Amino acid sequence: MKNRKNKPQGTILVSSIVLVVLIMIFSLSTMAAGKYTEAPELKLMVEAGTLPKVENRLPENPLVVQPIESIGKYGGTWRRAFTGIKDFHAYGRQIYDPILRWPINPKDEIQPGLAERWEWSVDGKELTLYLRKGLKWSDGEPFTTADITFWWNDIENDPNITPAGPHSEWMINDKPMILEVIDNTTIKLKFDAPNGLAERVGLAFHGNQWPLGFERFGFFAPRHYLEQFHPKYNKELTDYAIFEEKSFDFNTERPVMTAWQITEWGPGATRLVATRNPYYWKVDPEGQQLPYIDKISLTLFEDVQALNLEAINGNIDFQFRRMSLSNYPVFKENEIKGDYHILLWPDAIPSKIVYYFNQSIDDPGLREIFQNVKFRRAMSLAINRDEINEICYLGLGTPRAFTVVPDSPYYTPELEKLYATYDVEQAEALLDEIGLVKGADGFRTRMDGSPLEITIEGMDWDKASTDEVQLVVSYWNAVGVKTNLKLMNRDIYWPRATSNEVQVAIWTESRAIDPMVDPIWLFPFDERSWAAPAYGIWYKSGGKFGQEPTAEIKVAMDMYNKFKVSVDPAIQLSIAKELVKMSVENVYNIGTVGLLPNVVVVKNNFKNVPENFTTDWIYMAPGTLEPCHFYFDN
Repeated sequence: MKNRKNKPQGTILVSSIVLVVLIMIFSLSTMAAGKYTEAPELKLMVEAGTLPKVENRLPENPLVVQPIESIGKYGGTWRRAFTGIKDFHAYGRQIYDPILRWPINPKDEIQPGLAERWEWSVDGKELTLYLRKGLKWSDGEPFTTADITFWWNDIENDPNITPAGPHSEWMINDKPMILEVIDNTTIKLKFDAPNGLAERVGLAFHGNQWPLGFERFGFFAPRHYLEQFHPKYNKELTDYAIFEEKSFDFNTERPVMTAWQITEWGPGATRLVATRNPYYWKVDPEGQQLPYIDKISLTLFEDVQALNLEAINGNIDFQFRRMSLSNYPVFKENEIKGDYHILLWPDAIPSKIVYYFNQSIDDPGLREIFQNVKFRRAMSLAINRDEINEICYLGLGTPRAFTVVPDSPYYTPELEKLYATYDVEQAEALLDEIGLVKGADGFRTRMDGSPLEITIEGMDWDKASTDEVQLVVSYWNAVGVKTNLKLMNRDIYWPRATSNEVQVAIWTESRAIDPMVDPIWLFPFDERSWAAPAYGIWYKSGGKFGQEPTAEIKVAMDMYNKFKVSVDPAIQLSIAKELVKMSVENVYNIGTVGLLPNVVVVKNNFKNVPENFTTDWIYMAPGTLEPCHFYFDN
């Protein structure tokens, strides 16, 4: 698939090679024999002369989807629910079709997508993408490299559309990449230095059709359709309002490369419907064009509890988004009545709530204390994670340190419990050792003798999260660190946290399968790195703003810089594992209970959904499971 080696282990490598070879042989033999088949409704359209034959709609080498359970059947409408246009991922994660793909198993290498193969130059400065020949948009028009250059030249580099300029994965040494078109299906990406973010961030995570809802990420757009609405090409247009409207994912007229295309949505709509794309470019091992399911229908709910009730009543076929863990007992009680079963898929969340002691806080006395690793370790050891899990999360989470989840390629089992056991005696000893003296009132003073008092600030996520934070406040007070709690809405909290004004910030965190995609909790990466936001601003601005970090933090920053300029997977893996290790050993972030499960509702006749799976928003779950091959068995 590419001419650099990812060095997977033993039998995995052998089986992967065999599988790829078998898939290629099957694809070629099937195409030669002309034995592709299609959904009955499409076959009728072909017979009526309103649609080309399936062989003429598929690319020369379709992507072959290996079934999780079994070969599927055509038909049916997949019923889901969402909370409105801002809840785009309730639909968007079902149509994950980028240039390259995240693997189902995060420890495997990145997979082919719209590009069937890719290769790096020896110096790592040039990446050549080979698109599948014969790809077509949902309206039958060819998908070519022109759709990539249109995105780059007229969207990503148009300040009226992307004011901040190209995303960081396309800027190396402050210089934007250069695209060299070889032909309609081959394009070369040129960089000023090796680009270690191109595959994972640029093409697997952001490599979808622009704009991916409000994320505004992408790598291609339908040039043949959107040019007419772009002021650069249509001089009658005076602004970009029409272009934004026509390029947005909810536009029912916009061509797509995904398994389904939105066909019903508009002002006042209470339901979103997406219909099978007749030009979709994937097949199953028997040559049946995907998707199996005719339509996806999402019903609009303004209230999450009402949405949950819809699922409890058996009116949702497969969904975990917006399914409340607090309703788990009710879901279980109604399985038989609703003709569904419940799965518990762990979310790739290292901790439901994470606690950041701000090492760049402007208060010099607190900064000295927060920068002392013994203090951070003591505060972690003072937390009773088992009690939090039982009281707040029904005992369904995993008490753990703040580190990557087991499915991550960077996971080290020994880090899971590091400084994460409940040990009040050791916590007290560490605080004493630092010189934080406990007075007669039971509370400690700073090293200079002044009262030690800290404030946790955050949002009121839900009752379980608030209950947890209140428990942590009690644990820290118990070891003599006087702790207060202030909860507020996001509009007030976020600006304070990103402006270095919060002493101890809290958030619900993710990025625990591949934190290198957005390493905000591995080290101070930007203003969202609340372990030291001023250091993150310094790093992000190249030293122009913020505060100069400590020597220890600079080491982590330098390591990530080396990760960014390497296209060697072995080197990247080594750097990433070391960064994760440093983060846990230094307790930059304190976690409590992670891997909390998603309540997954699955109708009993809905197939190709695995029993076990770790969800992650960066991996666009459940998109890596190939929703195009989900099906109804009756």
